[in-house]
Amino acid sequence: MNIAKLSVFRPIAMGMVIVFILIIGTVSLRNMPVDLFPDLTFPVAAVTVTYEGAGPEEVENLLASPLENVMGTLPNVESISSISRNGGALILISFEWGTDMDFATLNMREQIDAVRDSLPSDVPMPKVLRFNPSDIPIMQLGVSGSEEELTEIKQTIEDQIKPALDSVPGVAAVTIEGQLEKEIRLTADPDRLSQYGVTLTNLQQLIGSENLNIPSGSIETENKNLPLRVTGEFESVEDLKNLSVPTESGPIKLNQLVTIEELMKPSAQESYLNGEPAIGFSIQKQSGSNTVKVVSQINDKLEEIQPSLPSDMEIKTVFDQAKFINQSIRAVVWNIIIGSILAAAVLYLFLRNIRSTLIIGLSIPISIVGAFILMYFSGQTINLLTLGGLALGVGMMVDNSIVILENIYRLRQEGKSLKDAAVEGTKEVGSAIIASTMTTVVVFLPIVFVTGLAAQLFKPLALAITFSLLASLFTALIIVPLLSSLLMNRNASKSTFQLRFERLNGWYKRLLDKSLRHPKKTFGFTIALLVVSAAGTPFIGTEFLPAQDQSFVNISAQLPAGSSLEATTNVTEEIDTALEDIKEVKLSYLTAGGTDNFSVGAGSQTNRATYSVLLVPIGERSKSDLEVAEDIRSKLKNIPNANIMVSASDSGFNADPIAINIIGPDLEILKQLSDDVIESISEVEGVREPTSSIESNNPEVQILIDREKAASYGVGSTQISTAVSNATNGLVASNLARDGKQLDIRLTVEEKYTDSLNSLSTLLIETQTGQKIPLSSVAEIKRGLGPSEITRTDRLRQVEITASLLNRDLGTVTDEIREKLVKDVPLPSNAYKITFGGQDEQMNDAFFKLSGALALAILLVYMVMAGQFESFLYPFIIMFSVPLTAIGIIVGLLVTFQPLGVGSLVGMLILTGIVVNNAIVLVDYINQLRSTGMDTRSAILEAGPVRLRPILMTALTTILGLVPLSLGFGEGTEIQQPMAIVIVFGLTVATFITLIFIPVVYYLIDLRRQKRLDKKREKLEEA
Repeated sequence: MNIAKLSVFRPIAMGMVIVFILIIGTVSLRNMPVDLFPDLTFPVAAVTVTYEGAGPEEVENLLASPLENVMGTLPNVESISSISRNGGALILISFEWGTDMDFATLNMREQIDAVRDSLPSDVPMPKVLRFNPSDIPIMQLGVSGSEEELTEIKQTIEDQIKPALDSVPGVAAVTIEGQLEKEIRLTADPDRLSQYGVTLTNLQQLIGSENLNIPSGSIETENKNLPLRVTGEFESVEDLKNLSVPTESGPIKLNQLVTIEELMKPSAQESYLNGEPAIGFSIQKQSGSNTVKVVSQINDKLEEIQPSLPSDMEIKTVFDQAKFINQSIRAVVWNIIIGSILAAAVLYLFLRNIRSTLIIGLSIPISIVGAFILMYFSGQTINLLTLGGLALGVGMMVDNSIVILENIYRLRQEGKSLKDAAVEGTKEVGSAIIASTMTTVVVFLPIVFVTGLAAQLFKPLALAITFSLLASLFTALIIVPLLSSLLMNRNASKSTFQLRFERLNGWYKRLLDKSLRHPKKTFGFTIALLVVSAAGTPFIGTEFLPAQDQSFVNISAQLPAGSSLEATTNVTEEIDTALEDIKEVKLSYLTAGGTDNFSVGAGSQTNRATYSVLLVPIGERSKSDLEVAEDIRSKLKNIPNANIMVSASDSGFNADPIAINIIGPDLEILKQLSDDVIESISEVEGVREPTSSIESNNPEVQILIDREKAASYGVGSTQISTAVSNATNGLVASNLARDGKQLDIRLTVEEKYTDSLNSLSTLLIETQTGQKIPLSSVAEIKRGLGPSEITRTDRLRQVEITASLLNRDLGTVTDEIREKLVKDVPLPSNAYKITFGGQDEQMNDAFFKLSGALALAILLVYMVMAGQFESFLYPFIIMFSVPLTAIGIIVGLLVTFQPLGVGSLVGMLILTGIVVNNAIVLVDYINQLRSTGMDTRSAILEAGPVRLRPILMTALTTILGLVPLSLGFGEGTEIQQPMAIVIVFGLTVATFITLIFIPVVYYLIDLRRQKRLDKKREKLEEA
């Protein structure tokens, strides 16, 4: 090839090209962001809306339903689901993959503006949130102390730590949890207010109107135009106490009417670090910024400000994403290094030429650096998937170089000069390696058409492999001939291994000769082997993505609906005691009430508690995070009155392993069906913690208004509701500015008026005539039960049962659950149905799309080879090597107990492009020999032994390069391991069978074609 001649005869120019690649590649690598996973764009957005004091049914009717209806008019909407609970609603809108989410959320806000007037007037503006994994905090930190110290700790975090961290480049937001806030509380006695003819609403209006600074025009004096401003804003609590209130008995000071105190706001959420009260704060990074770099700068900043903090203040790390990223990337890099060493060892073993080994050793880093250039300019990041692609490609990178180097080495051993051997050796196999590289690269083209989570994850991996192979092709065609013409020498003698390999070559030639004498038997035996291996398919399980051990466990505790925050905190004390006995636990962070920073929620959830449990590093424990989670689960199962769930290996974008949806109109029937489903699936082996989204009924107090009596007094439902809400929740009248902060001024009534139903019944309601009547005169007050949470999907009520899995594959368990539900849970009518979601839905969707991509990849590989060979026949022969990979794949998955998942399917996709390479090299050489006049049988017997060495070398370098990944060495390699296993076993078996089977198929087809030609010749002769 002319390009090889150019590289050999212009060594200085080519040397400058190599230096240029190394410089640009190094700069590209330094400027690429480092993250755990590629940038993922989920087509999901949420609307959160709060409605203080409203129950789930009111929230469903007044908020969720109108918002669902208006969101349903948006384009590309796939599904809408909502959760209505006490105090708020969460509406989740799922769009089709590929939707522009910036534009979609803009449309959502416009639709909310359109429906805003139909929502209750006292409902705050609904918020639109995007679900993006990059929004998950990259760090979570905590500071513990006594309850008395928490106020000072929070003040220190707000005044010193938060401003310092906000200034770190790449930090988007610092959110403080467990916040303790003060307020000015005005506690009133309604009876006393009534004596003076004053109501809470009167006080609210008065305080709000007096606490103002109002511009009042301007005045000209002494040749100056000065603005006028009436200053009435409160400067202190004393100003508030001395405020004059006009009453029926004349003006009176506010502190004579109400009790004024500066107190802590009632908290619906508390935080604890290792069982001690704590203030936590989480840090989010800016989109596209380097996670590892940002976390490093955060740690540097914390060290910098540590001397200025109180001496006894210790900041502990609860969660650090960069730590896992560094561990995972370190593991993958080591796998690349080990794979490269093994590949070089194979080369040295076969050639016993240190200079040849050095040439290949230099080609690997040059190819990797070249790949980084392409990755940088295509906008990729350094992450687990792109580095995994390089690790998968490291063995394939040297294949092209090995084929060319081995050919140059062979010609050099035959006596050709360095330069002639380099040019002719490259020219002989150049077209074959271009074709083999294109067949490997083209298999990734169908992934462009795949949508969904699997595509988001594996497109960067496919690009990384593609870039590494293109870089390796450049290296093989230009750099290997150059270095060979300068460095390669001849071996004077043969090593013991080379002598043994010659004997192996002779044995292979005899076996090939024997197979060609019995081609039909050989063909039949190979097909029988394929059929036998296919019998093992039912024993292979299925999964979506493998679990990843991130040294992190989540615990969620849920008490009966309506439980107070105090009751929830009492249960967490038992959980804390249990965690102390788990030696693998390094640290635990508890959020009692509400949700943690890794969840999206709306409404009041004082009956819930969530733990973030940090484990000791993998190297310091003998159990996986899933096994530790099972230990924790067994210790917590006997805690009464609490539904406790323990989960681990959560990558942040996987759904629940098992998710069963029951859809129907009646909540009571749905509740009964969910109980039946939980009872049924609990008997399935491997199922852990089945939980229903519908909780036990929520205890509530119902105020039943007698409309006739209310009308006779001239009061309506809204007026009664406002009076009750003001008495129980209080109302914020205004704010008091102090030290740059705003303290709420909250009006409340004395607790004795709301501490029981009897007290509440005596609450006074003011009529339009100014008359005060007790609540009991217009309404009946009684205890009742209401739903604690109402879930809807596509405007139909739904209950979701979720569960986790332990030591069993997803597909097998799901099949067993389906069979049991058909037997155990009959549906009352056609209005009810049961569907499966979660990882099962994700898995089926990914399998369907990737199977289509695999079929298209096989077609594209054939098309590339047809163009290369300018023939339909020879590519058809080569494609026989593709189904043979199934033998190795099935055996590999069975031997390693690895279920078939998305990673395995991507491995098959890659294998489709790799496995034909050896057959291409072999068939191409057979054709070259036949073009010289050699008959088919002789050409096969000549080409097989000549091409045996490069075929074994390329196969072994690919296989050994992936061995570290297939063994799962190090953290974070779980996703790449199934791919590596499929390629290692599939390529191993296919290589050895291909060396015999492909020549036999070639021979059989050629015999048949020869017979046809003979028959045509005979007919022509007879004519």
